[in-house]
Amino acid sequence: MDFPSGVSKLSEEVINGYESNLDEVPSIFSLMEPEDAIDYFKILSQRYDTYVLSTAPWENSSAWSDKVEWVKNI
Repeated sequence: MDFPSGVSKLSEEVINGYESNLDEVPSIFSLMEPEDAIDYFKILSQRYDTYVLSTAPWENSSAWSDKVEWVKNI
């Protein structure tokens, strides 16, 4: 996931409100673009058992579900 691609979709008001805690913006993880991750995952999964491992900011309760939905939709 490309974090800056998600930030670029936020309003200035939201960016200013979260300043140095942008990873705590609700639904920020659902806005991110995959870049080349999908292609590389497909290549790796042809040869290896693959798993998606991730963590989420403690103060962003939507991060877990956003990430699951993001993976399901790619």
